[in-house]
Amino acid sequence: MSRRIYVGILAALVVAILLVAILALIARKQPISNIPGLVLAVGSPYMSLAAFAGLVVAATCRRFLLSMLAVGVVAASLAVQISWYYLGRPTDVGAYLDIRVLSSNLRHGHADPAFLVNLAEDGADLVTVAELTPEAAQRLKRAGIDKAFPFSHLIPAPGAGGIGMWSRYPLTVLSEPRHRRVSIPAARLEIPGLRFEPLLASVHVYSPVADDSNTVDAWRGGMAGAKVQLDSFARTAGPGAVIIGGDYNSTPDMRQFRDLLTNGFRDAVEQSGSGFAPTFPSNRKFPPVITIDHVLTRNASAASVQTIEVPGSDHRALLATVRLPVDPTAS
Repeated sequence: MSRRIYVGILAALVVAILLVAILALIARKQPISNIPGLVLAVGSPYMSLAAFAGLVVAATCRRFLLSMLAVGVVAASLAVQISWYYLGRPTDVGAYLDIRVLSSNLRHGHADPAFLVNLAEDGADLVTVAELTPEAAQRLKRAGIDKAFPFSHLIPAPGAGGIGMWSRYPLTVLSEPRHRRVSIPAARLEIPGLRFEPLLASVHVYSPVADDSNTVDAWRGGMAGAKVQLDSFARTAGPGAVIIGGDYNSTPDMRQFRDLLTNGFRDAVEQSGSGFAPTFPSNRKFPPVITIDHVLTRNASAASVQTIEVPGSDHRALLATVRLPVDPTAS
């Protein structure tokens, strides 16, 4: 093979890589409606690496115009991800109390109960869980979760349908309309020192690829339902803080997730600049690759977020420190 043909093949490969990266940038701007769009959007965090590899190849082949195009794609891809994960845009809440929130998907109730309880006792004030089975609820109780967290709102169910929350503080369960394909039970908390009672919710949105099938339409319905409930929580909480932790089955590069961030809602990682830390899948030989678990805040400011591997689960748990304003109406 002549060098000219070899260079031409490499240039064509670079063009293909850059085209995919550009399509990913476009896909994250559009509402997800099909599997190809989903794959492109979810892969967005890695497109800058692919485009950089293309840049190296283009430069090596001395393709100036192709190199310039690659530089532009790398810059655009990096700007999106760095802005979300690393810059941080905290909210000034004035005088505040730090509240620690642990959020974990239990993988059909199989997460290690003793590990989870020890983690919660040492590092959390509030706990939200998804995929809470009746058996898991009993195992967590036997492991002693009720001793440290005497207040709870639990809706256990078989498989992936259960959900719940525990609190060190008294809570009052809210009656909210239910929506298909999403579970978001909520409660008001009585935290001493705060003028307004915060609202805590636990969320689990239906997967767009449940059981390895195309369930994008069901996921879209779940995200639409989540949006309705978040807007309802904003009205209910008023000036009070809102914390919503759980499995959104969505990455920040999926338009429907970012559409939740209106009406004052913020993502804790984007707010704190805690960095890129994928949460799923955590039970493979390779590290997690996608970020589908989140803590959202409103009238509050996330100071930090970290991920923690939980034995028995396929999601890393989130441990977030959230600053709740003592009096958001104070001048």
